[in-house]
Amino acid sequence: MNDKDIPLANSRVRYKTLLIEQDYAVSQTTVLPGGETEWHHHTNVRDRFVVVQGVLTVETKVGERVDRTQVDDHHTVEPGVIHHVRNETLDNVVYINIQSGGERDIVLASR
Repeated sequence: MNDKDIPLANSRVRYKTLLIEQDYAVSQTTVLPGGETEWHHHTNVRDRFVVVQGVLTVETKVGERVDRTQVDDHHTVEPGVIHHVRNETLDNVVYINIQSGGERDIVLASR
């Protein structure tokens, strides 16, 4: 998957792939103020967000229930869990994402 092929990146979310190996990938994401991703999940991979600058909001959805977490350290989203991230602050948020557990994919969730 190429950074330009990520269907949920918008003008306020910037991805940079740092490393791709057979069983894992590491990327850096910068979320500008007001930026967010679409709701999505991954079939096999686990997302591990390590926030290196700012406070990231991570929302997960199970059925109609939405859980909201603000993270200034790290957070893990398991495979199959519908989620998205956003920046609700006035400063940039930067996080390192480590994905592991299988082939990388992004499955957009219906709203």
